[in-house]
Amino acid sequence: MRFFNVLVFLLLNYSLFSQSNYSDFIELKRLFSEDKFLSISNLKNSFDKKNEFYSYSLFYRGVSEYKLKNFKKSKDYFEEIINIFPNWSQLDEVYFWLVKIDLNNNNLENALQNFSFIKTSEIRNNLYPEIDPLLENTTSTKLFTYYKEFDSNVSVAKYYGRYLLKEYLDSDVIDEINKILKIVKKEDLFVTDNSKYKIAVLLPFMFDGLENNLFIKNNDFIMDLYSGIKYGFENNDSINSSLEIISYDTGRDPNIIRKLIDEGSLDNIDLIVGPLYSKPIELIKQFCLENKTIMMNPLSSNNKIISDNNYSFLYKPSIETIAKKTAKYSIQNFDDNKNAIIFYENNYQDSLVAQIYNDELISNEFNVIYSQAVSIEDSRLILDSLASTYEFILSDSLFDTLSNISDLIIKEGRGIDKLDTTYKYIEKFFIEEDSIGHVFISSKNSLFASNAISALDIRTDTISLIGYTDWLNYNVISVDQFQNLDIRMIGINYFEIENESYNEINEFFISNYRRKISFNFLLGYDLINMILKINSSYGKYFQFGLRNESLIQTNLLSNPYYLDYNDNQNVKFYNVEDFKILPIN
Repeated sequence: MRFFNVLVFLLLNYSLFSQSNYSDFIELKRLFSEDKFLSISNLKNSFDKKNEFYSYSLFYRGVSEYKLKNFKKSKDYFEEIINIFPNWSQLDEVYFWLVKIDLNNNNLENALQNFSFIKTSEIRNNLYPEIDPLLENTTSTKLFTYYKEFDSNVSVAKYYGRYLLKEYLDSDVIDEINKILKIVKKEDLFVTDNSKYKIAVLLPFMFDGLENNLFIKNNDFIMDLYSGIKYGFENNDSINSSLEIISYDTGRDPNIIRKLIDEGSLDNIDLIVGPLYSKPIELIKQFCLENKTIMMNPLSSNNKIISDNNYSFLYKPSIETIAKKTAKYSIQNFDDNKNAIIFYENNYQDSLVAQIYNDELISNEFNVIYSQAVSIEDSRLILDSLASTYEFILSDSLFDTLSNISDLIIKEGRGIDKLDTTYKYIEKFFIEEDSIGHVFISSKNSLFASNAISALDIRTDTISLIGYTDWLNYNVISVDQFQNLDIRMIGINYFEIENESYNEINEFFISNYRRKISFNFLLGYDLINMILKINSSYGKYFQFGLRNESLIQTNLLSNPYYLDYNDNQNVKFYNVEDFKILPIN
């Protein structure tokens, strides 16, 4: 009976103790809800560590001390919770306050470490705006260190991504930025301000007053390029309000470029179009390299412009790209007959294209029968090489056999020593029929084109010919020849005429300039359209847009793309079908 009385006494006291703890907890909670943080700080702790309310007591006291800016005491309370209750259900909120304490103490590294333990996305999202200011001025080295350890932290990823966007973007950097875009919103990474995207157009207008009409007329190719840029810019009202085009007449004088640089005229420029001549190009290349500014050459295909400068770009495919893409096309399409012949004009560009093309074919087990340099004066050599024949004399028995073939032309010859003797023969090509798969002519010259096409017209087999769309402009070649022969053309200087945009531009040009539309006008229009497309999606981050877009949709269907390269990789091929110039898929 005595034991029973003791047990009842203990249970009664425990019940009274629990009720007292509960009352204390309710009072603590009331003070907290009324923001009476000083009262909580002065309140004596009546909870035992084993009590169910102890963790909540520590939490309320920790928050109260934070509100009173007693960060050291606040941190002690929160760390005690973590040590005693590592599996507490409200642990994410504990780390929330520890992060805020670290941020108040400018201890970013600790803040990021504590942040990494928070699993609740809502709590994480509430902290990002407070982390951002401390990351804004962090060095690139520190950002890299933080990102390596905390790559899932949106704030860290965002600021590290912004740093990467300012650098040269190779494939690894592009991949990293695209990884960042999986957790960071596009508009948060590609930050924009109210300033306009400034494009400097550096061209040799060489303007010498309105009275110099003859010179202005002779400089049409530059004026057409600039007019195309202006026309494309002014006809994109929904976008062009965020861009500004500033043009400079650079002439051919490097001193003008040097003066623009020295005066700071190019300091706030985001993209440079031009210049065109070698000495001004070298000065701008150096400026762009030092200032991480993109320059875009609109007319050249010279590899040298981009070979030693990551910030130099060509709007056209480079010589090397033209050669490699053409070789790739041939390797894919002429695999049934791997014998090939190459003729090239004896100059730097065409010979380099031919050499690269030759090497690419040979490395893919093609047989280049010969690769021949030809001067313009000797261009007939192409016709003679492909179409020359010899007399194949027939024996009596072979004549009897072949004479029954209706389409075969058998000729009669007369002996030289004995004029009264005759013989039967057929004409055979020195290059036998169907012995080669294709001929590549590395030249845009009309004489090269006409001789090659005439040779194929004479032959009775179906050798494919690869040339350039420039051949379409020559009157010496008939439309029927393009239609009937297997001629495939590289279209680096061609815009497709079978589309609505082309027709509208063509109509505008003819009505305003009273002459046939020029290629440079179309090129200027297409170039600014590409820039506008990139700007509309990526703002000032033009380089990333170039690197990231697999095909940039332009109104004239040229659809350039760059990816890991600094020149346009879209080398398109055309042929004539149903008397229309159509792209080959």
